[in-house]
Amino acid sequence: MKKHLLYFFFFAMALSSCKKESTEPIIGDVDERLSEVLASYQDQLISAEFGWKGYLLTDNETPATFLFKFNDKNRTLMSADYEPTEVESSYRLKALQRPTLMFDSYSTLHLIADPTSSVFGGETANGYFSDFEFAFLSANADTIKLEGTFNKSKLILIKSKSAEESNAVFTSLQEISNVVSKLKTYFKRTTIGGLECEVKLDGVAQILAFSYLDGEILKTLKSNYYVSGNDLILHSPLIIGKETITQLTDLSFDVPTGFINANFNGNSIQIKEAVSPLKMDMGAAQRWYNQRAANFNDCWVSDYAFHANGVDDFCKFRDVPNFQTLWYAGASVFGGPYDGMITFTTGLAAPYTFSNTPIDIHEGKAKFTLFASAGTFTGTSPIAQAMSAARKILYGAATAGSSEEWYLIPTSEDGKKYDMVRVSDAQAWISWRPR
Repeated sequence: MKKHLLYFFFFAMALSSCKKESTEPIIGDVDERLSEVLASYQDQLISAEFGWKGYLLTDNETPATFLFKFNDKNRTLMSADYEPTEVESSYRLKALQRPTLMFDSYSTLHLIADPTSSVFGGETANGYFSDFEFAFLSANADTIKLEGTFNKSKLILIKSKSAEESNAVFTSLQEISNVVSKLKTYFKRTTIGGLECEVKLDGVAQILAFSYLDGEILKTLKSNYYVSGNDLILHSPLIIGKETITQLTDLSFDVPTGFINANFNGNSIQIKEAVSPLKMDMGAAQRWYNQRAANFNDCWVSDYAFHANGVDDFCKFRDVPNFQTLWYAGASVFGGPYDGMITFTTGLAAPYTFSNTPIDIHEGKAKFTLFASAGTFTGTSPIAQAMSAARKILYGAATAGSSEEWYLIPTSEDGKKYDMVRVSDAQAWISWRPR
C-alpha cells in the first residue's frame, strides 16, 4: 500500500511540474507584459506623421475637436476648435486599472475640465464634466478609442493621413453646418426604411435626431456626432425600423432640387425642408409658459438669440459690446404688467428692454403681440439695430399691435429646454433654457 502511495505522490509531482513548465512561458512576467503594451501604444501615438484628430464628448455631452501630435519625449502639441493656437504640454502612459493615457500638465484639454467656472465657463466644481486621464478601450492601425477615468468622457483618436487633412480638422464641422444651413426651415424631413422621419441636426451641440410616428406615438432617437471630412459619424448607432445608422457620408447640397443628399449603409437619402412638425405637441406652449413662472425664476434665457433665414444670430446681438443673454421674463422680473423681452449686457446699470408683450396661447401655439405703448429703437448703435431686428422677427413687424405665432418644441426630456419656431414659415427660431 505504501508503495502505491509513493507512486501516486511522484506522479502528482511530475504532473505539477509539467503544468508549470508549459504555462510559464505563456503567462510571462505581468510587469513586462504591461510595459510592452504601453510601449506599443506609445509607438502608435508617435508614429502619426501628421498627428491625430481627436473627438471628445464629455459626460454632459459637450463636444470638442482636437489635433494632437505626440513625440517620443513625452511631449504633445495640442490645439482645439475652442483654442486653435497650438501649445505644447506633457503626456505619459501608465498602467492603472487599465493602460492609461495621461495629460499630466495643464493644457488646452484641461480648460474644458477646469472646475473654476470663471476660467472657461463650465459648472463650478465640475467644469464640463471632462477628463484629462483616459483609459484605452481599443486600438487598431488608424483609430484609438479611450474613456475618461473619472467622468467617463469619450475620446476617439483618428490618425490623420495628410497635412491637408490635419489643416481641415477644425473647418470640417463648419462646412457640414454650412451644408445644413442651406435648408432654411427648422423642420426637415427624410425617409428611412419606408418611414417618414423628421430630422434635426444641431451643429452647436453636434446632435443628430430622427423622429418618426409609431402609430400615434412620436418616437425620437438621437446621438451625438463628430465630423471627419464630409462624413458625420455617430457616437451611438440609431436603429429605425430595420435600418441601423452609424454615420451619414458625403453630405452635400443639391442646388437644382434644394435637397441635402447623404448616404448610409449604401443607401442614399434626401433631406428636405418642412414648415410644420411631424406631430405637434399641443400642450408644449402652455407648459413652456407655466414652467417659466413656476420653476425658473420667472424667466427663460437664450444664449444665441434668434436664428433666421439660415443665419445664426440674425439680429447681431453678438455685435453688441458685452452682450450676455436674451431673456423672456415675467412681470416680477420685467416690471409688468405683461411679460417681455430683455437683453442683458455686462457693465450696464440696467438691461435694455424690447417691450411689454401680451401673450395668448391658442391651439397649442404661442401668439406674441407688440404692446401698443411700446417705444421704438432708432439709430445705428449695435444695440438699437439688434433690438429693431428682433422685434420684427418676434412680432412679424415693428409696429404696435403686430403679432406672430410660434411653435414650442421641447428639446430635453426633463422639460428644461425648448426651441420656439415661427409658425408662418419655420425659418426663424430661438432656443430657451432655464435661468
